[in-house]
Amino acid sequence: MANTRAKTKAKAKPKPKPKPKPKAKPKAKIVPLNIGGGKLPLAPYSCEVQRSKRKTLALYIKPEKVIVKVPYQASRSEVEEFVQSNEDWIHNRLHEESQRQQEMLRIESGGKIFYRARELTIAFKEGRKRRILVNGDQFIIQGHKLTPAKAQEQVEDFLIDKASQYILPRARGLAHHLGVEHKITEIKLRKTKSKWGHCTSAGVLQYNWLIMLAPYSIIDYMITHEVCHLIHMDHSKRFWQLVDSICPQSEQYIHWLKEHEHRFWF
Repeated sequence: MANTRAKTKAKAKPKPKPKPKPKAKPKAKIVPLNIGGGKLPLAPYSCEVQRSKRKTLALYIKPEKVIVKVPYQASRSEVEEFVQSNEDWIHNRLHEESQRQQEMLRIESGGKIFYRARELTIAFKEGRKRRILVNGDQFIIQGHKLTPAKAQEQVEDFLIDKASQYILPRARGLAHHLGVEHKITEIKLRKTKSKWGHCTSAGVLQYNWLIMLAPYSIIDYMITHEVCHLIHMDHSKRFWQLVDSICPQSEQYIHWLKEHEHRFWF
């Protein structure tokens, strides 16, 4: 008889179990609270309660709204007590925010513009030649069949031209004086949402051209601030000493800008 061997099927290796997908972080819940009162004559305001993985309660003021950030485990009564204990502060901040909203720049005929620390009235003037000039207490925008949109575009071009003529040469001149002009790779003019200036480790200086609405002393401070970052890429004591050696009493310029910057955005 021929020798035969029993054939057996090789056992298949068990497939590895798929790794469980990481659980998605729960989104912060937003729950409206309506709380009125306070000493100032304001309408009841809306509070958005945002729950997230945090340990403390905090308040943030936005236009016509209060955001309360709280831990997941905070009870509704705790949130309401926290809001009510800070109600006077909330009303003061909402009042300030309301005033700021009223003062924000709107490019329209008869509107107000805060230019070089003077409040001027915007006037549209018909003319084939596009130009902008200040005459007395008027900020005159001249153009053909002007609309607010056309006027805004014209103001933007005006400020960018002013920034090119003023900021670029002064930034390079100061960098040359400090012996760091070789570190500059580019100077950009950009309208950003919140920053007035920026300096990268690659030597790119960036300035918000809206700063040209401010007085020249404020513009010079901003130029100084960013150029000094070419030497100190931080806000250390040495950095501020260098800034103050070029632009003494820089704190007053910082304070002025914080008080009035909302009037430059459009």
